[in-house]
Amino acid sequence: MLHEDTSKLTAKVESGEAVKLSFHYNTKVIDKFINSLFFKILSNNDMNYLHGVIESVLREMIVNAVKANSKRVYFQKHDLDITDAAQYETGMIEFKSFFLNDSLELREILKESGYKVELVLKKDDKGFRIYVNNNTGLLPFEKERINVRIEKAKMYSDFSDMYMDISDDSEGEGLGISLTILFLKNSGIGENSFHIVSNGEVTQSSITVPLTIRTPEAIELIQRRITEDIDDLPTFPEHVTELRQMCFNMDISLNEISEKISLDPSLVASVMKLANSAGFVTMHRSENITDAIKIIGLKNLDVILTATAAKKILDERFSDFREVWSHCNKVAFYARELAVKFGMIQKGEKCYLAGMLHDLGKLVLLSLNSELVEHIEKVIARKQLGCCTVLEEVTMGISHSSIGKMIAEKWNFPDYIKEAVSRHHSPMLASDETRDIVYLTYIANCMCMMENKCFNFHNIEDEVLKRYGLASQNDFSNCHQELMFKFEERGTQF
Repeated sequence: MLHEDTSKLTAKVESGEAVKLSFHYNTKVIDKFINSLFFKILSNNDMNYLHGVIESVLREMIVNAVKANSKRVYFQKHDLDITDAAQYETGMIEFKSFFLNDSLELREILKESGYKVELVLKKDDKGFRIYVNNNTGLLPFEKERINVRIEKAKMYSDFSDMYMDISDDSEGEGLGISLTILFLKNSGIGENSFHIVSNGEVTQSSITVPLTIRTPEAIELIQRRITEDIDDLPTFPEHVTELRQMCFNMDISLNEISEKISLDPSLVASVMKLANSAGFVTMHRSENITDAIKIIGLKNLDVILTATAAKKILDERFSDFREVWSHCNKVAFYARELAVKFGMIQKGEKCYLAGMLHDLGKLVLLSLNSELVEHIEKVIARKQLGCCTVLEEVTMGISHSSIGKMIAEKWNFPDYIKEAVSRHHSPMLASDETRDIVYLTYIANCMCMMENKCFNFHNIEDEVLKRYGLASQNDFSNCHQELMFKFEERGTQF
């Protein structure tokens, strides 16, 4: 199926031609190829905001199709009658383990048995039609159970409503179908766009994505609460605002700026630390504020003033969320080390600050409902969702990346910070001017999520990895191990 690149297939879809991709088993490579294809198609139609939803829904459709085929070959292999209720229950106990752990053996069995999955994509005047076909039919009780799940899932308005049903997920499709309906409903695509039909020999699941999406009203209350929380955040202290203005006033001397900084011990510490960091290597260590400013420059001084003031405000408002700050601290360290490693020393501190501030929005999200966010993160890890903001977006109506951008704009952060905050899960949308900072922050964040077992190397954007020679999983892993060692050896605090 990989004989044509995604750009050529995208052109075919745009021309109205039906594109068909066939495979026996959904490997990581195939998943990544399909995600790349849909990213380009949605980009061409100014619908990137739906990428996470489409990726998650389509992945669920494909996994269910492969699982249905796999179930048949497993029962045949073990001489079990899949239509017999007792044998079905017995077989399903062992099948789950087989499906999760024996992928290499399973791929060969599916191929030899002729079972396959076909993905069909076509664009017409009503939108994008996406079909996933597998060459096994649904049994009557399977079809009945799925239909009950679909109708029940349509009653949910948000993730908290459906969470109690997750424990009743005996075969996995309960959670999957509920999430699929929730994604389609809250994204504006519509829960009625999803269908499953079977003629006894072939099963087809499908969705239609309209070209025009209307924002659902169900999420307005949460969005209003988030906006109010951001509006309630205090502005920067007067002396910080004055200092930032002084950085761009040619009539102000360095001594005047130094004297004003000296009145705030936290600013003094931040400026001195930056001047003596690895990003600004000099013959002598800076011993006073004036020398430190000469080394880092006024533009970097403005950044450090902004970042220090922001963190102080957020620490006072969200002091309970130490895990977020711990994560940001490691992402910042990794991002700076990556910049140095790839010969961008002067961008090192910008990468550090971008990494430190990239999860601003998560603090606000956690303050709304920390228990719900915890449930969301568990499901993200369990379902191995490629885009970890998609469940936030359909549950809250907004992702933590978008919330972070709102805060960054409120505090007038530099453009590269705004982009790192808003694009650290969607780096391909970064501007040319900020690309390296966003990319390195993204890689650093991916590495940290991988350490927490909630992300996979195969989900990382290929173009980002290729830019730094990390496309090989071995090269990426070696780089990651190097950073982990350095962090343990020289762990840092902002």
